[in-house]
Amino acid sequence: MYHGHGGGGGGGGGFRGERTPLLSRNGLRRNENGGEPGDLEHGDAVPAANVSYVRVLKLAKPEAGRLIVGTIALLIASTSSILIPRFGGTIIDIVSGDLETPEQKSEAVSAVNRTILGIFLIVIIGSICTALRAWLFSSASERIVAALRKNLFTHLVNQEIAFFDVTRTGELLSRLSEDTQIIKNAATSNVSEILRNLSTAFIGLGFMFATSWKLTLLALVVVPAISITVRQVGRYLREVSHKTQAAAAVASSIAEETFGAVRTVRSFAQENYEVSRYSEKVDETLKLGLQYAKVVGLFFGGLNAASTLSVIIVVIYGANLTIAGTMSPGSLTSFILYSLTVGTSVSGLSSIYTVAMKAAGASRRVFQLLDRVSSMPESGKKCPMGDGDAEVELDDVWFAYPSRPSHMVLEGINLKLHPGSKVALVGPSGGGKVNILEHSLCPFEFGKQQLLR
Repeated sequence: MYHGHGGGGGGGGGFRGERTPLLSRNGLRRNENGGEPGDLEHGDAVPAANVSYVRVLKLAKPEAGRLIVGTIALLIASTSSILIPRFGGTIIDIVSGDLETPEQKSEAVSAVNRTILGIFLIVIIGSICTALRAWLFSSASERIVAALRKNLFTHLVNQEIAFFDVTRTGELLSRLSEDTQIIKNAATSNVSEILRNLSTAFIGLGFMFATSWKLTLLALVVVPAISITVRQVGRYLREVSHKTQAAAAVASSIAEETFGAVRTVRSFAQENYEVSRYSEKVDETLKLGLQYAKVVGLFFGGLNAASTLSVIIVVIYGANLTIAGTMSPGSLTSFILYSLTVGTSVSGLSSIYTVAMKAAGASRRVFQLLDRVSSMPESGKKCPMGDGDAEVELDDVWFAYPSRPSHMVLEGINLKLHPGSKVALVGPSGGGKVNILEHSLCPFEFGKQQLLR
């Protein structure tokens, strides 16, 4: 099938070009590059490609300065928090030593006071750095989500009209509001927590090796199994998150359509039908959410059991070392506190990883929209040449909606409008009267997007 062209201008001038086929044999519209049918035929049913978490993190690049300062503050805060167990072990060693004479007791009290003063200073410094880290990362996250929403909205507004014919408005609104919020947390807040837990874990492991390398290696036995489990669970949760956000977007679209046409719904007594449509998608979202909750519950239950058993084994072995005299009670206490701190950080990393995979799944459709190239990249800026009295001519125009490319609305239309003339278009409903009017008003758009050429 072919399309004609339309144009306007003095002296019969217009916008003309060679007619080229745009429909394949099976009736589907070809892409500009001759590839497979795109989202103008299938809308949001076109699957979105997987998005790596690295691309989500790249959104934070404009805020790199604030994030670097916040990361430095975070490292200081993590170091200060991990030093507390070391001072606690020192106090235990002081009070469990030989305190028979008054001089020994007085010296022990002075040592304890100095240690407590050191703990107090560390807590003050750590608190200041924690507050600075939270402020910098939070402010950066707000700027990132604002920039992302502006960028996405600007990109969507400049898409061709055909894109909005096949894409639900409610779905786009859901992407602009809910999905960008999830991405915001993943790009900044989660990064802050990841860095905090990583720094705490590595610093804690350093102190654990310095205290007892044997106990440290014993505590790390469960790490490979936990790492493999986290990776597999993260992949599953990313897919579930993508499906959940898609179902929620469809539910939002149904609600938006129903509220926008509530008079029509009421006129035809279709309230129950619209409720059933909306409830179906909400139930689908609920089902996916329950699957997510089930997997997360089993994962964290197993993680807690593994970490607890690891700590118990470490305590038993450390007690034997203390009884044998190769380890002091204070060192064992410090090591137990270190292991608990590191275990908490590892558990936090696992939790953040699941959230990060959820954000990666939710961001797939957002990045798909951002990567979409409009078939009309620029708005029409050309003005007709000549005087204001210009003719408008449609020459052999063929037209079909992108969502129904095999159903022709206009077939070989020829129309010439002279200056000052009054023309009435008469025909049945759905016969293409409005399309002829729109085509005469914006020939560039129809010529590039919706005319079969």
